[in-house]
Amino acid sequence: MNPEDVVQQCEWCGEAFNVDFKKVSGHKMIPTKTHLEVRSNVEEFLRKHKVDMKLVRIEETKAVYLPFWMVPFDSYTNFYGVQQGSVTRYRTRTRTVRDSNGNTRTETYQEAYQVPVWRPIESEFNRSGRNSVIARKHAAFYGFYEFVHSLSLDNLIDFDFDLVKKDNCEFINAEVEEHEAKMNTYGAVENQNRAQASSGLNRLVRCDSKITVKDPLYVHAPLWICRYSFNDKYYKVSIAGDSGTVVKGEIPISRKKRIINYAIALAVLLAGAVLGNFGFAFAAVEETEVWGIIMMIVAIVGVGLTAIPIRLAFKMQLEKSSTKENRKAKRLMIRMQGV
Repeated sequence: MNPEDVVQQCEWCGEAFNVDFKKVSGHKMIPTKTHLEVRSNVEEFLRKHKVDMKLVRIEETKAVYLPFWMVPFDSYTNFYGVQQGSVTRYRTRTRTVRDSNGNTRTETYQEAYQVPVWRPIESEFNRSGRNSVIARKHAAFYGFYEFVHSLSLDNLIDFDFDLVKKDNCEFINAEVEEHEAKMNTYGAVENQNRAQASSGLNRLVRCDSKITVKDPLYVHAPLWICRYSFNDKYYKVSIAGDSGTVVKGEIPISRKKRIINYAIALAVLLAGAVLGNFGFAFAAVEETEVWGIIMMIVAIVGVGLTAIPIRLAFKMQLEKSSTKENRKAKRLMIRMQGV
């Protein structure tokens, strides 16, 4: 059998494809963690979110190697806009005052007020990096967005199909050509530069970017999908193969937790009603009027907060993702590079 005749079918999208052995030696890949490491991290993720592991059964753990174009770019942006500010002005006012003897008189004073002004802002910045473009025209994988934003290119190796099959991983070929990836990167970088320039401005008048898109790198990156059952219901977790960390996962909410949320909501609602009733009575008396108003405000806030446990009580599952952690890590990296 010729290598070109080998056909596989992706279990996640159902598409049949030929394994393009002619391209295998010409591009890079990100090695994946082992099946056991990924499974262990999924179990740790579930334990961290207080899922009863006695009721969990991992049904399937599979990986798919997704194709990406990693496109390097350099850009220089010059922009002009306006920002709204304010200046302090003073005007003369008159008022009537009473002295200790009960006599009144009129005096003048200077009152400060703010006047809105528009300040022109012109600046420039340089930005460079590597934009990742999924080399598929139709890609719908659970946790795909979080996976793309967590990708690291610190450990690239030459593509080796034997490593793909080592843990029975799936492999998907590219549909997007190199030129199309470069054009997509140009547009994405231009939009990102415009968004960065307009931040802090009330109006962006002009934004000119000079963008240099370099030759891209063809990379296959592993995304793991784990399916598990809990109380006869099925949930899924996606894991970045390069780090083995969970990027997105569904967390079941047990019946016990839902009942507890119902009880908390009812208790807070009753406490708010009682507190509001006492506050209304206290507010009618001059000596306790302030305390009554405070009690009514606390009661209203408490009743409003019951929406949180009630919302959780009606949910069958929660969803956790690594988006916030990835953004924090990127901000920290940028801050450290600036130092």
